[in-house]
Amino acid sequence: MSLPTVAPAATPAPAPRRSRTWARVAGLAVAAALVLTGCGGTDASGSDGKGEPAEKKNSSAAFPVSIKHAHGTTEIPEKPKRIVAVSWMNQDIVAALGVLPVGVDKQWGGDKDGHTPWFRTQAEKLGGKLPETLNYGDSGEMDFEQILSLDPDLIIGLYSGITDVDYKRLTEIAPTIPYLERPFDGGTWQDMTRTIGKALGENEKAEALVTDTEGVLAGVVKANPQFKGKTFTYGTALTPGSTEAGLYVDYDPRVRLLTEIGFVNTPSMKVITDGVKGTNFYGGVSLEKLDTVKADVFVGWAYDPKEVPYSLNDPLFKRWDPIEKKQYAFVETAELGMAVSGPTVLSIPWAMERYAPLLADAVAGKGRSDASTS
Repeated sequence: MSLPTVAPAATPAPAPRRSRTWARVAGLAVAAALVLTGCGGTDASGSDGKGEPAEKKNSSAAFPVSIKHAHGTTEIPEKPKRIVAVSWMNQDIVAALGVLPVGVDKQWGGDKDGHTPWFRTQAEKLGGKLPETLNYGDSGEMDFEQILSLDPDLIIGLYSGITDVDYKRLTEIAPTIPYLERPFDGGTWQDMTRTIGKALGENEKAEALVTDTEGVLAGVVKANPQFKGKTFTYGTALTPGSTEAGLYVDYDPRVRLLTEIGFVNTPSMKVITDGVKGTNFYGGVSLEKLDTVKADVFVGWAYDPKEVPYSLNDPLFKRWDPIEKKQYAFVETAELGMAVSGPTVLSIPWAMERYAPLLADAVAGKGRSDASTS
């Protein structure tokens, strides 16, 4: 199939439906919700016990900071206070580290202001004014004037497709951290948390966030031993006229998240990667050749609720082993779609209370979407 057109850049969907270059798309529990803003080791006065405020010791003393990335090296001279996040996930991490960004992308699955429930909850804990949502042109180009007007001292786009030209323009405004190695691959959520923690001079707090969130995932693993060793592939629901299934590559965030709770990536990943075009992070596999993709479970997201019944009734798709055996899980609601497409230290605890039961039903052959109970 030809993957359908993605939503406009200002409201990115959790999975692109066509090639995502920066010119087209920018920035596209088991446990109770964690309070992810603190870090142990201080007394009630905020001192580290040696007469120096812990925040000052952990933050100011860390600068200047240098971070290497695909476009070079960025030096951050002092602790940033006004941060613009121009890609998924980054705003969550910044807020979790105790800094409310001044500008963020409007989030798929967000409220009328473009903020997800987990980000808004964290923002309310921090207090202050909610960040301004960023504007994009009809072709997805960034509004550099708006970013300039926000007077940032750091711009973060770890999960982006920032080009050399974009990078040069952004660095004229403030130090900028783009993707580290390749477009739309910010590394694992742990990598991104640690990178942003370093940029903010909050290494210890970042490590604490990683530890707490890994604890949530460990709880899911313990509660669901049936996940261990089950092979899977993650893709999109079909749309009218589809002749291919869009399946994600192994470094995609939503794919990586499933491997952290016991699932094993399909042994047929080469079939998927052979269908990747350009900088896409998904490959198209013909519906007639879906049987060459081996998987116990299929997990997919639907941009429109009508796509789920359409997929399940497609004569070729429904004969694919995980669909025929009802070992599938469709993420239909926008909030959960965003939470698992862009996993962070804030979204993971929120998501797992909803995602784990959905996956458990898939493994048990009770396939459904998260918008249904059976």
